[in-house]
Amino acid sequence: MRPFFACLALCCLCAWTAPAQEAPLRVCLVSGSFEYDSDTALTMFKAYLEENFAAECVLLRADGWENLPGLEALDTCDTALFYTRRLEISGDQLDRVKRYCAAGKPLVAVRTASHGFQKWLAFDREVLGGNYKDHFGEGPSIETFLMPSGKKHPVFEGVEPFRSRYSLYRTKPVARDADVLMTGSTPASRGRQPVAWTRVHNGGRVFYTSLGGVGDFENRAFARMVANALFWTANRAPALKTPAVPALREKRAGAIGLSLRTRDADDLTSEGRTAAAEWPAAETAVIVSDMWDKHWCDFASERVGEMAPRMDELLKRLRNAGVQIIHCPSETLGFYQDTPQRRRMRDAPAADLPAPRDIQDPPLPIDDSDGGCPGEEGFYPAWTRQHATLTIAPEDGISDDGREIYNYLRQEGIRNLLYVGVHTNMCVLNRTFGIRQMTRWGVNCALVRDLTDSMYNPAMPPKVPHDEGTGLVVRHIEAHWCPSVMSGEIAAGK
Repeated sequence: MRPFFACLALCCLCAWTAPAQEAPLRVCLVSGSFEYDSDTALTMFKAYLEENFAAECVLLRADGWENLPGLEALDTCDTALFYTRRLEISGDQLDRVKRYCAAGKPLVAVRTASHGFQKWLAFDREVLGGNYKDHFGEGPSIETFLMPSGKKHPVFEGVEPFRSRYSLYRTKPVARDADVLMTGSTPASRGRQPVAWTRVHNGGRVFYTSLGGVGDFENRAFARMVANALFWTANRAPALKTPAVPALREKRAGAIGLSLRTRDADDLTSEGRTAAAEWPAAETAVIVSDMWDKHWCDFASERVGEMAPRMDELLKRLRNAGVQIIHCPSETLGFYQDTPQRRRMRDAPAADLPAPRDIQDPPLPIDDSDGGCPGEEGFYPAWTRQHATLTIAPEDGISDDGREIYNYLRQEGIRNLLYVGVHTNMCVLNRTFGIRQMTRWGVNCALVRDLTDSMYNPAMPPKVPHDEGTGLVVRHIEAHWCPSVMSGEIAAGK
């Protein structure tokens, strides 16, 4: 019996000494930035935080410029987030905010919180360590850069790169005791401005970011940064919940009918040859190439905006027929980080790559060496996400990596790819997920020629109108790489 009682005593001791699970982080979200619709932004963020982290939030909303009810919640929260702008609260309400800060309580502040209280404008310098002056003009996107301290800081752990479509604040120089984690710039800023930093105020941790429009809170990388900051200010590790495994897609019977156009290698002038084909829906996917929300070239942005509604209609038809849709907004995957659509592609098991096919690659029939923009704009990475007109359904995938996409194609038994998007002579052909690479790996490809566009300046050789230049690139693809098809000639659900 002695071994039994010894074991029982050990079990009791282990039960007694096991650490209790930490309670959810209690977060007070304080909203009062009417210009930036902070109510919408923080409602969205509250849902994100509670869905993905062990956190419980209370959301306080300003009721006009002079009233911010519910601030007694500051007495019991573990950390608070302020997103206000020039509120004129006074008396007990302003005193509650001041007492919270004076006590060295954990604090995260976003965007307009630097001038969040009109009767306490010193909040920026005294508490945040900031130096808000004004902002650069609207229009250009903000490119962000992690500082050396930011690369190893817990606030940026697990945060993928992201950009912002909002105006850049003039914030420098910040307080000497502030640790700048991230800077940002635009083509008009002539240098970088601090956009995220930490400091200690009266013994309490503070984090501020000058980013934070509604669109930023839609960005999963930005939301992850703010979530990390809340846990960091509370001196706790982020309590991430385990996400559900993305569901496998439903493979449906049926096929899509196509009228595929090809041509001989030396023929760029005729109407080409057309042949009917049927691709099983379950073995077919659509690659949506770089349909960004914004391009550095205004002409390109306008063309994408005009194309997006027509493209979305085709994607809906094909999705309903059982075709897999794969969105490829290169260099913006932070916007979608950790979503089921992103994890679906990322988590596909590695497949053996075939020996690449040896295909001749003659020069393009247009000269795009000037970047292809007919305007005077200069290059900068303006894109932040895929164009919002395009629906991303729960069953879709998101990736910008050809190897990752190929893994998923093999996992799902997909042998055929339809290409839509931009730009025909650049990303559609040349990305790792583009026509050239996938064709070399033996995947059947076809370009939807009325849902693509080139980066071509008609002032460059062969000096033809823009649409004619796109047509020349399409014919080059038909002659050397893969067939093309018109969107109206795709019969879904046969």
